[in-house]
Amino acid sequence: MGFLSRLLGGEAEKIARDLLNGNTRPGANAPANAPAPQQSAPQQPAWQPQEAEPSGFSWGPQMPAEENQYNFGGSYVQYFEHVYRAEFPEYRVEFSDPRYGRGKVVTFFSGSATALIVELLPKSTDSKKLRADCAARGIPYLRFYYDREGWWNTRAYVVKRTRDALGGQR
Repeated sequence: MGFLSRLLGGEAEKIARDLLNGNTRPGANAPANAPAPQQSAPQQPAWQPQEAEPSGFSWGPQMPAEENQYNFGGSYVQYFEHVYRAEFPEYRVEFSDPRYGRGKVVTFFSGSATALIVELLPKSTDSKKLRADCAARGIPYLRFYYDREGWWNTRAYVVKRTRDALGGQR
């Protein structure tokens, strides 16, 4: 209390006594004839949040009507396999387990060359190894989280990001 007492005078001890006596409002034990403490107006934030973008592309509080990983009717792996095989038939797409952790690794092949690697990961992951390996080898890399609340992985979102990572090739 020494520092606070020097800083705030006797107020720190009064506040501490009030809190120890179970009063959550400092000054609650003030005498009846004591002046009421000044109530300050609630502070308004310096910034006002922007109106959130509506659901529909791949995020938001409500599930979009567009096909997405949650209204697909299968697992997240089946959903991504369905989208990738339908939208990118010119690539050979292989799904495999990661070396460490959970999720799936999706590899797009153009002939015998690796064209893209996609990781499907839980939001709790902190893995960066595959991303670093891809960067070192010059292979495009993407990641999608399959369990992030409010992220729907709509078909349009998955296709656009994948197509962009493949260099817009079609």
